[in-house]
Amino acid sequence: MNPLNDLNSSDALNPERDLVEINRPPVSLNPEKYSGFFRPIPLWLIAISMVLFFWAGLYLAYYSGGFKANVYNAELVAWSGGGASKTAAPIDLRVIGKKVFVQNCAVCHQETGLGIAGQYPPLVGSEWALSKGWHGDNHLVKNILYGLQGPIIVKNMPYNNAMAPWNQLTDQQIAGVLTYVRSEWGNNGSPISPEFVAKIRANTPPRTEAWTMSELQAIPRELFSEATSSTTAPAK
Repeated sequence: MNPLNDLNSSDALNPERDLVEINRPPVSLNPEKYSGFFRPIPLWLIAISMVLFFWAGLYLAYYSGGFKANVYNAELVAWSGGGASKTAAPIDLRVIGKKVFVQNCAVCHQETGLGIAGQYPPLVGSEWALSKGWHGDNHLVKNILYGLQGPIIVKNMPYNNAMAPWNQLTDQQIAGVLTYVRSEWGNNGSPISPEFVAKIRANTPPRTEAWTMSELQAIPRELFSEATSSTTAPAK
């Protein structure tokens, strides 16, 4: 057929035919050619992705330091001085303690150490934190290892809540957070050593229930500053 004749035919100039051609739906894609593009995501790939996202969330929660710019890991400070010196800097327990506090304690006791009135007791000037009266440094370590529950009195105010156990922390981390709390916000308590924490941990039988105030009062008071020089358990 001659295309010129086709263009000059009455059918080619028919306006109805033009409208039909314009509104004709597009040709459907070949399902065999494109079927691979529209396959559902395999369940195993979804499961692996969820596990990776969960792991990433746990990693950030543990190592983020609460996303605070002023918190860092003291163990990553490898050198002291400058130049080519390779002398390891001494570990600052307060730095380690601040990281532990921000990650685990600040949600209840607040970054200011003032706690929440009527719910969570303050650490600022607390006789518990500073081992005043019947309170001892050993009681502090025991509280962190196995938690605290029931009614207590802090700075002449009653509180009735529960503190979670943190016995998964190392002796160094526990010593660090106690040293930080006892020297922050105007507190002037003495530091606590990892060796003292190791001693209290070794001498405290494992338990499933958190301590109560009456139980702690029945345990003789021990202070790190008055600790004997006897052999202690090695720090973790």
